[in-house]
Amino acid sequence: MRTMPWDEKVWQALKDAITPMPPFVRGKALKTIIEASEKAARDRGSPRVEEQDLVKAAKEKIPSVAKGRMLAALAEYGIKIE
Repeated sequence: MRTMPWDEKVWQALKDAITPMPPFVRGKALKTIIEASEKAARDRGSPRVEEQDLVKAAKEKIPSVAKGRMLAALAEYGIKIE
């Protein structure tokens, strides 16, 4: 799924945060967030995905009904969501 390098802390936080999601939505959600995070990194001219890219993707791509939970989970794993 990934097409570029990720900061290891950011990748682990995403995997940990998405694990509690129901299996039937987890795969699609992961694919969507990965694609949006990598686009954000490329748009910045970065060679790898970093915290700010993941946060931007989560804020823009996660449906509002699940956004709060996902952002809270990322924060719990050390991602600065501000």
